[in-house]
Amino acid sequence: MIGMLLTLVVVGVLVRGASRRWSGGADLAAALADAEAAGIITSVQREQILARAGGGRFGLSGAAWLGVFAGLFVVAGVSLLIARNWENIGPATRVVGFLVLLLAVGAAAMRVRDRALAASLPLELLWFFLPLVGIGLYAQTFQLSGDPMKPFLTWLALTAAVAWLSPRPVVAALHTFAMTLVLFSGNFVVDVAAVALGGPVARTGVLALTDTVTSPIAWLLSLLLLGAITVQSLRLLPHAHRHHCVGVWMLWLFGLVAATTPFHVAHEGWLMVAAIAFATLWVVALTAVDADIEARAAALLVWLGTLYALTFTWHMQSAPAGTVTIGGIAITVIAAVAAIGGALALPADRFSPLPTWARAAKLLLLAPLAVVVLYLASDVRLAWTAAVLMNVILIAIAVGFMWHGSLVDDAVQVNVGVTVLMWVLITRFLDVFGGMLRSGIGFIVAGLLLASLAWALERTRRRLIGTPRAVTP
Repeated sequence: MIGMLLTLVVVGVLVRGASRRWSGGADLAAALADAEAAGIITSVQREQILARAGGGRFGLSGAAWLGVFAGLFVVAGVSLLIARNWENIGPATRVVGFLVLLLAVGAAAMRVRDRALAASLPLELLWFFLPLVGIGLYAQTFQLSGDPMKPFLTWLALTAAVAWLSPRPVVAALHTFAMTLVLFSGNFVVDVAAVALGGPVARTGVLALTDTVTSPIAWLLSLLLLGAITVQSLRLLPHAHRHHCVGVWMLWLFGLVAATTPFHVAHEGWLMVAAIAFATLWVVALTAVDADIEARAAALLVWLGTLYALTFTWHMQSAPAGTVTIGGIAITVIAAVAAIGGALALPADRFSPLPTWARAAKLLLLAPLAVVVLYLASDVRLAWTAAVLMNVILIAIAVGFMWHGSLVDDAVQVNVGVTVLMWVLITRFLDVFGGMLRSGIGFIVAGLLLASLAWALERTRRRLIGTPRAVTP
């Protein structure tokens, strides 16, 4: 009980000191609360302004980061204080004391949530993590064991209100990330502890999606988590991160095909088709909602990374082979058809203000879907041909980014194109001449060639950025 009292004293001193030091009128939440009290704005307007201010960007000030670390340190301190006095605390006292602490922290967080950031943010983080600590303490007290995912699901359910009540996106982002981590861990990740101890590697938790018998509860909980991730991303996260939920859906669907689920596909060629299909559909979906370049960055990176990975398939020694399931093939084909149909149906201006370039962008976006079909053949030479074509497509994409970026005066596109072209050329250089790097002379020659390549690319990049052309529709 001494640990509980000391923790309450620490939290009280932290809140009181922070409130005195940082409760000035510069804080937006405090200013809006004063404006609402004076009748200048309504409570609805105050919430809308806070949501807008928090959703515009995810960057945190120095005070905010201090608040984050303060909350994490307090959580660690609570755990250490309780652990040090654990043997001297009875089971009932442990549970009751923890509930009192949780209620005190929750009440304090609600009381100061519209005041100083340095006081409210640590309390919100403490309120967010304390239930997880409490679940662990309760399980240890009464020697409980079982499904490792259930405590995390309980924690996510208990802390959902904290994410929605906070006027800042920090807790909501943590809660959304935690839901995503629990979803993928429970659905697809094997029990690492069981593997280390030599036990069964099959997933047995309440969220496990296995290729034998999967409980309907697992599917229901998985869909509920996906829905919650989607809603929280669109409603609570900053604007630049709201559409990451599309990527979560695409990765989850690909996981159904790649992992040992009822939709498992073990055929290497079909897995390549699925990877390209879901990556392309991700890009198409974000283009359809007209997401900004920061939101599209993750999708574009995954799409380009998938194409880049397929360029190494020219090392394959045999044709792709493996077993498939009807469900897995159906999911893959539906994703590919949706990507093709969506790309063709999108307005041209979503890709470029120049009609010709818009058509070229659609062609380059869909070209990998046509080439990846070659991996379904039983002839390994077609896989090598597909690898060569993937290199050609990547180079065309890089040149297209550089050229189009110079036309529309967009330095980001030029830099992306230069980066992609550099990676492709360096990789292929090492592939072709890597066997010659066995002497000092070989390394010197390779270094000089790469330096010349870097100089040429940098000169091209500067020229394209420095001499933009006028955009004509």
